[in-house]
Amino acid sequence: MNRNVDVFVTGIHVRDGEPTEKVESTNLGIYRHLEDGSHLVEYDENQDMGAGMKVHNRVQIGADLRNMEIEREGSTNSHLSFGNNMVYDTEYSTPYGSMHMKVRTSSFDCSERGDSEIKVVAEYDLMIDDNLVSRSMIVIDIKNAETA
Repeated sequence: MNRNVDVFVTGIHVRDGEPTEKVESTNLGIYRHLEDGSHLVEYDENQDMGAGMKVHNRVQIGADLRNMEIEREGSTNSHLSFGNNMVYDTEYSTPYGSMHMKVRTSSFDCSERGDSEIKVVAEYDLMIDDNLVSRSMIVIDIKNAETA
């Protein structure tokens, strides 16, 4: 069964010598509970401050709430996997070229509140060529959409 959800995403990135970057977005999405018990949320996100660029996001959370995969397609393309103490190699594609990155999850927590809310918090390091690029955190809060 599909249902409309509000998807609140906060990303925090800390890079040496730079101010902490915090990016927040709120988007309307579609939630599906899949046959294998996993949770799937899909939503579109505007990029570049309304310049008309969109990224389609597909977030799949494991049935046991112990891992998450995020696929992003559009002006940038990436596939990220998160889980406690997981290290994941990936390609990050941009209009300017591709980069090989490594995602090292240091902490992953996911909780459900009935059928109306799922919250995921992942702390991770992003690395290029085994060099730390940023210490990051993503918080995804998925709630049943408010109806007018």
